[in-house]
Amino acid sequence: MEVSIFALEKLILENKEKISNCTKQLSDLRNGKITVSAMKQASIENTLEEATIAHNTYKEMYDNIPKEQKEKYKELIRVQEALAKQTYYKMQKIRLKRNKNLTRDQKLEAMMIIDELPEDTNFDDKELLEISQIVIKNNIRKVNDLENELIGIKNEFNSKINSLPEQKDLKHFAFLDTYIPIIILHFSLLVQNINELIIEHNEENENKLKFLGLPKYEDWWIEELFINHQAYFALYKWKDIIKNQCLNEQQQIIWNKIFNNWLMIKKILNSKDENAYDYNYIFDEMIEKHAHLEEELDISNLESMEEIIKNITINEDFTKNKSLHNIQTTYYNWKKQKESNK
Repeated sequence: MEVSIFALEKLILENKEKISNCTKQLSDLRNGKITVSAMKQASIENTLEEATIAHNTYKEMYDNIPKEQKEKYKELIRVQEALAKQTYYKMQKIRLKRNKNLTRDQKLEAMMIIDELPEDTNFDDKELLEISQIVIKNNIRKVNDLENELIGIKNEFNSKINSLPEQKDLKHFAFLDTYIPIIILHFSLLVQNINELIIEHNEENENKLKFLGLPKYEDWWIEELFINHQAYFALYKWKDIIKNQCLNEQQQIIWNKIFNNWLMIKKILNSKDENAYDYNYIFDEMIEKHAHLEEELDISNLESMEEIIKNITINEDFTKNKSLHNIQTTYYNWKKQKESNK
């Protein structure tokens, strides 16, 4: 009986659509919206008549079927549709993973959206991919994640700073309270990005890359930066080692900016001596936690590195300039122009 009900419903629907189409065409003919040949008009009228007869015949047959049989059939259809939808959504992640036309970011974003949906809420594949594309295009998730991460770092930093005793000398550097969390976030993002690009590279290539982590720095490099050429040279080499771990030019540019900001903060805090030790320690502690950058504290390693730096500087030719060397900096040129316009 289920097969008969299904067939009758389909036939009724098909003939109903024919009647609707033919009726509209004849109405447009009468109103002068369209013109057709007499033969074509006769064909439309004939189709309308046949569809009307067929519709009425199938409708009468359908109406003669007992109501309980039709209700039973409708319930069966509802159950089948529910099971089909359940299977459809259950297999959604598998379909996404196997879809070769989607990028890795599209797949990941779509699957994250699935995981975030409330229970009993589902999106079809088309809707899901359209939403994920908007999220990716506008960096919505990244912006939200970064904002939340920065808020977390700020709260952690402020909590640690507020636990310190009053340090009048540091009030002159209150801008650091806002600046330091941003530097910590940028440092953390650079390390994350290097790791992510290495993972992507290793998934697509046979030659595997490995992130060795950030080498440890030494406090005396900062303390003696402007009074000892070996301290400067050690920082220069340390910076270069990390630069070589960057996988593209953009990461290298970002690292250069992070290094300059990090060194500026460290130099400011070092210049305050004991008054800034606790503050400096909090900065170091959070950089280590979020970016895995550590200071070398083992005395034997410090002595060993000191000897290495001495040996390297002996063989270094300090008469050479870097390839981008230019005594006329962009600021120099801007300032000269400004002075000449006075």
